[in-house]
Amino acid sequence: MDETVPDPSTVLPALPLDSPDWVPLDIPLRWLIEHTGHPDLAAHDLIKLLATSPPYGGRSMVRLWPYEECKLLPSSYWIQHCVGWDNRRKRIWVSPSRLLGGIGPDGPIHEDVHYAWKPDLMRVWPEMFPSVPMKEVGATTTSVAVAPIPNSPPPKRRPLPERITKELAGRWQAIRAAVALWQAFSDGKTPSTLSAQRCRDQLSNAGYWKAENEEFGLTDPSSDVVGEVMNLFGRIND
Repeated sequence: MDETVPDPSTVLPALPLDSPDWVPLDIPLRWLIEHTGHPDLAAHDLIKLLATSPPYGGRSMVRLWPYEECKLLPSSYWIQHCVGWDNRRKRIWVSPSRLLGGIGPDGPIHEDVHYAWKPDLMRVWPEMFPSVPMKEVGATTTSVAVAPIPNSPPPKRRPLPERITKELAGRWQAIRAAVALWQAFSDGKTPSTLSAQRCRDQLSNAGYWKAENEEFGLTDPSSDVVGEVMNLFGRIND
């Protein structure tokens, strides 16, 4: 009788199921939708990663309804399941895949909550979490704080307002712009006479995005993105 070979994603390394490095699956999916421009392409790219065994694939876990139990998922789980984005309800869905190459779910949508391992996501898409450089520690990977950008004001300790983070969730260039504005201006509010292009140039020249750009090969947020976030914070009369 042939010996069953265990799925590598369920054995080494042993990942702590209560780690903050588990991110809800909607975060990478929404980021991929923004960057591919199409929800089906985004789902395809995410599933391809999760269905590939380590060390090249991405590990995942599920928190089972009624959310009392967490368990690591084998990569084979994602051969049998698909994901999608419900634009009306603004939420991700996970469902058994339709057989024989059909498109869409073939069963009820899970109420369980699915997660992906952030270090695996960052290995493939480092720009997905631009403000969180990673440092290897033994067999696991942990996050380390970002040093203040040289020649710029020190970061404010207060987090971004919840309404801002919700509005910009998954849009990492917009979040980078929001953080810079929050650091540079009181409550992120810019003078009404300051144009988006000039504001972007000032933030860029002051080095607000320099460290992340050099570390992860990113570019500065566009003036359109900066202008959108400026309006989101609100303007003041100067």
